[in-house]
Amino acid sequence: MKEQKISSSCLKLQVQALSLSFPDAENSIWEELCFTASEGDILAITGANASGKTCLIQALCGIIPQSIPAELSGTIALDSINLRELPLCEIYRYMSVALSDAKSQMMFPTCELEIAFALENMALPADEIRQRIDAAASYFGFTSLLQQDSQKLSGGEQRLLLFAICQALRSPILLFDEPEAGLSQSSMTLLIRWLAELKAEGRIVIIATHNDELIGLADQQIKL
Repeated sequence: MKEQKISSSCLKLQVQALSLSFPDAENSIWEELCFTASEGDILAITGANASGKTCLIQALCGIIPQSIPAELSGTIALDSINLRELPLCEIYRYMSVALSDAKSQMMFPTCELEIAFALENMALPADEIRQRIDAAASYFGFTSLLQQDSQKLSGGEQRLLLFAICQALRSPILLFDEPEAGLSQSSMTLLIRWLAELKAEGRIVIIATHNDELIGLADQQIKL
């Protein structure tokens, strides 16, 4: 699929009339959700357990319904690009995603290959791939761990590796599902610093979380 270009200089993510239900479920997860996020916005998705926070993250990035069957209706658009029309193998060009189960996103035998995978699929020059890997690894303290097996990292280290992948991709939208889980206080401090930098760079950040500190960073809150 040919990469679609963002046509405006001011990014805007628009979600309109988004409704979700699962087969054989008695009730919808949520109905007619609408929100808009502009560049530099941080959105917090909040709500009780089982309110659909994770489902919203999965719907925004296409996991629902492409990998998890469900009835999803409504519009998810970045500028003029209909994100719902993109296959999962293309969505990373516009969105980076760190799911709550970090280990489930580990696919390769080393941390370096985890970071390199999507960059190679983007057909970036080898020297740029190297620079992005090294910069992201340095930021999140992975320089000495690049040749380590990602499956053998601690839960907190695996989450930081997901953050490093998101950093290397430089996507305009970043989605996080409970990014605070398993982090030490020092790693939490690093996460908060990184989120502030992403905001300053004009990225759109959407976080599903119970954490008051992260909710406090948000420009708007979507309560499910």
